Amino acid sequence: MRYKILSILREKNGFVSGEELGSLLGISRAAVWKNIMRLREEGYDIASVSKKGYKLNDSADILNKNEINYENAMFLREVDSTNNECKRQAEKGCADGLLIVSDYQTKGKGRLGRDWSSAPSQGLYMSIVLKPPISPMEAPQLTLIAGIATAKAIKKITGLDANIKWPNDIIVNGKKICGILTEMSAEIERVKYVVTGIGVNVNDEAFENGLKDKATSVYIETGRKYKRNIFIDEILGELMKYYKLYCEKGFSALKDEYNKYCLNIGKIVRTTGSVPVKGKALGVNDKGELLIETDTNIVPVLSGEVSVRLKNNRYI
Repeated sequence: MRYKILSILREKNGFVSGEELGSLLGISRAAVWKNIMRLREEGYDIASVSKKGYKLNDSADILNKNEINYENAMFLREVDSTNNECKRQAEKGCADGLLIVSDYQTKGKGRLGRDWSSAPSQGLYMSIVLKPPISPMEAPQLTLIAGIATAKAIKKITGLDANIKWPNDIIVNGKKICGILTEMSAEIERVKYVVTGIGVNVNDEAFENGLKDKATSVYIETGRKYKRNIFIDEILGELMKYYKLYCEKGFSALKDEYNKYCLNIGKIVRTTGSVPVKGKALGVNDKGELLIETDTNIVPVLSGEVSVRLKNNRYI
């Protein structure tokens, strides 16, 4: 009931009397008041003026199920990690496209077992279950698709020049603003499901010493606080559009779009691993592999860590 009241206040965009709210919803003015108080407890800024009624000052950054404009979604105030919850739901047989969003992760994680900073009510922590008709070898391509969607969304919402450092980091002004983690469950020849997690530093005001030279946030870069549900809507809209195209035509149909955002292209990069590679990045091929031109040949890199040398000879 309280969210119906919230919807009316948003639609009216001004003061609405308790009597009118009660009449529209078939409840008493006392019940209206109780629901208004519950909304205030959740963080909504609702003014009340005698003889005028209630008015929503709709500027607070609040996340809950009602604020997510996506039908197949679950919201959790707190969770170990949204990726873990997606995997639990996938094992129960959830539908393709299930979205999990949380306000706080107690054990947020990045690639290669790293921790992901997950401050309460600051960042966007979301994961989605996907069930594409692909082989396990193709699953990393979903990380690249999520990268396109996220970089495009950040740029559209904020105007920031967001780019992708292959394969999974979104970079703004030489610092990481978003990470993407893809995990899968598969049989020998087919993927059962893929979980793609997206973590965006939205309203973080500062980072600890170990991260301040590497990480940034939308707030740090723009000086403005944003409502995180705006990013959910925009990222999901782009992601599901590209996911549909991917399922129909494969990654080759998205290669050029990825390369538009790929920070690596034309820069000197180096890989880690048992056989390191250093050379100039040429972009990704139809398989999503990063092509690196060395002194002797062109090497396709399918996975691993790739550092990019910037103009000041600093690697990221």
